[in-house]
Amino acid sequence: MRHGSSGAAAVALSLIAALALGACSSGGDDRYAAEVVRPGEVVERVSAPGVVQAAAQADLKAPAAARVEKLPVKDGQRVQSGQLVAQLSSEQLDDQVKQAQAAVDAASSLGGVAPTLPTGPALSAFQQVQSQVTTASAAVIAALRSALPLLPQPHRRRLEARIDRAQVRVAELQRQAEQAARQAALAAGAQAASLQRSIEAATAAQRAQAQLALELAEDQQRRLTLRAPLAGTVQLGRTQTGGATVPSLPGLPEGAEQALQGLGGTGTQGQAGPPLQVGSEVAAGQTVATVFDTSDLLVAAEVDETDIALVRPGQPSQVELDAFPAATFDATVRRVAVAPVAGQSAAGGVTYPVDLVLGEADGPGQPVPRVGMTATVAIEVRRAAGKLSVAGSALVGRAGGQAVFVVENGKVRLRPVQVAADGEDRVAIAAGLREGERVVSRGAERLRDGQDWPGP
Repeated sequence: MRHGSSGAAAVALSLIAALALGACSSGGDDRYAAEVVRPGEVVERVSAPGVVQAAAQADLKAPAAARVEKLPVKDGQRVQSGQLVAQLSSEQLDDQVKQAQAAVDAASSLGGVAPTLPTGPALSAFQQVQSQVTTASAAVIAALRSALPLLPQPHRRRLEARIDRAQVRVAELQRQAEQAARQAALAAGAQAASLQRSIEAATAAQRAQAQLALELAEDQQRRLTLRAPLAGTVQLGRTQTGGATVPSLPGLPEGAEQALQGLGGTGTQGQAGPPLQVGSEVAAGQTVATVFDTSDLLVAAEVDETDIALVRPGQPSQVELDAFPAATFDATVRRVAVAPVAGQSAAGGVTYPVDLVLGEADGPGQPVPRVGMTATVAIEVRRAAGKLSVAGSALVGRAGGQAVFVVENGKVRLRPVQVAADGEDRVAIAAGLREGERVVSRGAERLRDGQDWPGP
């Protein structure tokens, strides 16, 4: 009996264990979960890296190798548009102006004397002055061209275009002068009036050629006076330290030329010394001062090509700065670029510049953003209020678009849906679901259409 009683007890215990196991099994697999579809608000944002910039800025650069003669402003000082920031002096430009002025004077004096001279001496004097004028013109143009590789791209292109036009005009005037001289020589045996007209035409072309060279030199000399082109705050440039000077090699492509100069450590990127002061020497193209208009601060963001179609001017945004991790700044999209930035992004695609106006901070203290600070931008591209929403984990990608699994009568059914907004962890549904339905919110990637619902 004791054995039979024992056997009966064992059977009873086995039945209890089986019932307990069945109860656990009826609870479902915890790897899966479902939620009821309810209305809610979903905000979709596009995230992008950025940097704080001034509303506008202007770099004041030396047009040639020069010395700082006057510096009437201090670092951080507010200036008005047109205010004197720095006065430079350049022996190189002074010499060019003197040489060009001497050529103008020689051509002008010859114009009054040559017609009274005999034919031989008149032509000889003309040829001497023509040589002086040609030399002065060529020297001015060559000096300007030699400084081109040291100038920033916008200034370089403008000056190069002006030099090209001037060189064409100088060559034309030189041909006119030489042609007039040849006509004068041919007219030597003719009437005195005809000879005089030919010499006058030649000397007039000489004067025009010399005057053009003088204007070019004087224009560069005027650029030694640096004035603020806009109102803002001044930041003085720094003296260049170290780096070997690499000579400019004619005929190189622009990119190769820049790479060569970079190997020598030249250019504005090498400025690491103390701020400029009176007496400092500056190179052609070196930044003497920068004027920042900080009446508005902008954030220059780079938005990936996969997101740029959603970004529009006027969209509200939030900005976080690495310098102030506890603060969030309001911002508004001001501009969306038409073309991407040069080169590829880290992911292999392209990015588009987007400018945002930085607003007030929401957070402890009073953080003051500065130009150059690193930022992370979150642009609100879509907001869905009052629409049905599900967890972002409920979406599964299928051919033809997005879908979710709906739990119906113990089965899971794959149903296509249209997304209205894709938030950080919730998705607004525009069509495909009804309020109150249950959708799979966890484990959807392990399910197939029509199978039994394995979850609780």
